[in-house]
Amino acid sequence: MSLTGQHIVGSESFLSKTSGIEGKLRKDPEDFVVEEIVSIPGRSHWIWMQKNSNGKHSIVEIKAKNWDTHVLVKELSRKLNISQKSIGFAGTKDKRAITTQHFSLRVAKEKILTLDLENIDITFKHKSIKPIRLGNLVGNKFKIKIANTVNGRENIDNILSELRGFFPNYFGVQRFGTVRPITHIVGEKIVQGDYEGAVFDYLTIDSPKFAGVEGREFLLKTRDFAKSIDKFPAHMLFERQLLGHLSRNKGDFTGAILQLPESLSKMLVHGYQSLIFNKVLDLRMKEGIDAFLPQIGDLVMPADGYGGPDQRVTIEVTERNQAKLSKRCREGKAWIAGLLPGANSNFSSGIQGELERQVMEELDVKFEDFIIDDIPELSSYGMYRPLFQKYNDIELEFDSGDPIFSFWLHKGTYATSFLREIMKSSDVTAY
Repeated sequence: MSLTGQHIVGSESFLSKTSGIEGKLRKDPEDFVVEEIVSIPGRSHWIWMQKNSNGKHSIVEIKAKNWDTHVLVKELSRKLNISQKSIGFAGTKDKRAITTQHFSLRVAKEKILTLDLENIDITFKHKSIKPIRLGNLVGNKFKIKIANTVNGRENIDNILSELRGFFPNYFGVQRFGTVRPITHIVGEKIVQGDYEGAVFDYLTIDSPKFAGVEGREFLLKTRDFAKSIDKFPAHMLFERQLLGHLSRNKGDFTGAILQLPESLSKMLVHGYQSLIFNKVLDLRMKEGIDAFLPQIGDLVMPADGYGGPDQRVTIEVTERNQAKLSKRCREGKAWIAGLLPGANSNFSSGIQGELERQVMEELDVKFEDFIIDDIPELSSYGMYRPLFQKYNDIELEFDSGDPIFSFWLHKGTYATSFLREIMKSSDVTAY
């Protein structure tokens, strides 16, 4: 199975026509800098931002280099001797990057100040009565260098002109695994109820750029969990956790999945939903439907109190409101909604509904399949996400010929999905 082609994550089409500059992201972690935006002047603020000296949650800002968010949470839990459920964060960040984000820790300030982790800077901000929840941010600021490019400024300018401020809001490869894009493959097995297959895919699907080849090959040949543990490098914490559980609890594959942090195991199912979203968006683009014109039967999301799409509210497009909603979409004040399917979902009307049905029939999946009876906490009930998204306040500079892009995006939007329009690499691991 190839884990490098765009088709593996459902994203093949481009909105712009000009040839890309190719290149490579994250040649060094310093080339990919991400900083959370938690508020915008004049807009609503999250409850966790309110200072309260009696609060039980310590709000901290963490600047990290080369840290996966899930691994960082696991390490904070171990060092502070608190459960992972006592740690809150608004969103996961790229590993091979320098990232700045907020966490809530249900622990005393004094204990936090004793923390000493490699490539981590922690700043205590305040106490809060509420923890940080997933989604409790406005967006992210990025400063990203693209190395080893083949075309220059003219191509970039032409692409940006063609995009007109928007790009296809595909889930980026990080959603599926940057160097080993498999979350959707494992998630599909979970949705199908094939927990053994899910665990084996997680443990054995290989990638040219991923560690643990010896362990994966040994496990495939022997299916001996106990003997496989030592063949997986020590830094592969989650794989070793699964192997340890299965060596002690023969055949307990649901229990093995539950060994993963809940945020990570949920991302497996979310990865499968994301594949479906990407495939529907890809079909829509191949149909040649105007990216900026909502079609009759489409659903449109208005802006929320933070200036981004309100994913709780949708308005169906009719002949009567189409012109008004189209204008709002062009202004970046409303968004055409794409479906992340779940147990409570319904198909859209019109052409969008036809595309949703086509993809789900091809994958042989139904809405009710997202009720995971054996692992209820992984069940998903569906939501909406913008099909196209706006990039904001873009700036461009060059360093020895390498372009450096600075911009910000609303939460849940991938910088790599914007930059794939600029690069147009056929290898998803280039992003």
